[in-house]
Amino acid sequence: MNKKIDLVYLWVDGSDENWLAKKNEALSKEGKPPMKRATGEIRWLDNDELKYSLRSVEKFAPWINHIFIATDGQIPKWLNIDSPKVTIVHHKEFIPSELLPLFNSTAIEMFLWNIPGLSEHFIYSNDDMFFGKAVESDFFFDENGNPITIFKNRYYKNSRRLKRHWNSLQMIEKKTGIKFNLSQKHAIEPYRKSYIKESAEKYYDEVILPSATPFRSKQNFKRMFFPLLDNALGRNTITMNWRVSKKRIVYDHKKETIVRMICRKLLWFFATIFGFIKYDCFDRQKNIFLKMYRPKMFCVNNGDNENRTIFLKKMFPDKSLLEL
Repeated sequence: MNKKIDLVYLWVDGSDENWLAKKNEALSKEGKPPMKRATGEIRWLDNDELKYSLRSVEKFAPWINHIFIATDGQIPKWLNIDSPKVTIVHHKEFIPSELLPLFNSTAIEMFLWNIPGLSEHFIYSNDDMFFGKAVESDFFFDENGNPITIFKNRYYKNSRRLKRHWNSLQMIEKKTGIKFNLSQKHAIEPYRKSYIKESAEKYYDEVILPSATPFRSKQNFKRMFFPLLDNALGRNTITMNWRVSKKRIVYDHKKETIVRMICRKLLWFFATIFGFIKYDCFDRQKNIFLKMYRPKMFCVNNGDNENRTIFLKKMFPDKSLLEL
């Protein structure tokens, strides 16, 4: 696709004293304590994942036009901000001032389309996501320039833990009459700025404002609202299990999902009791997943920070041009 494609990251240094003071002040103003899962330190940990994610971009997706790193005024110490390839963008540059400060990535993601200078076509990545081998732009956008978004089957219920997902699916059904039982893969995602802008402005009061809470809340919506709405309107493609389907994907696989969950729990139980599977995240990813499947993208979540850093250094040993 002969279009400029930018890349957007969210980043935060949860150990920064000034940022911590601001966060604690915001917590003190909350009338009701946020959900425990919304305020755990793991939400804001920084272990230099962004550094290695950028190395993977330079190695496997050099066609990326420009990289925007959205922060609350913070700058990674190792980042070369003089590089013409990267821009640090402050939350106040693309989020209404009356809604700040925000410590909720769900809220911040609702305003990515408003980043100054962002290209029409862009991809969004968390800092714990990486490219695993060479990938071209047509993996993310079709011949018409519309996004190809990866989803998975998942049965949702109206539970507190999955409330943001449930809210999004219910709103899509309310507005379009289409019932989706899907969730986005934890992967690097493509978007069109004009599509999100149109949807965000149209549903500002119903979706955007309820999501713009300082900390995660059960009233929030997930960013998957945007690609699902686009799919309902016929202006994107949803892929399932890496296969492209031009049709609208509508699933209600409650029984299948329950069986899969039971099997997973049983496997975990017997593996733990009898020790016939070694449950080490990094060994498994390095020795099995990455070598066997050679995925275009993969994610390394929070866990054993020391082993994770060793793993990422081995995977991406060469400094990128964006590092000092």
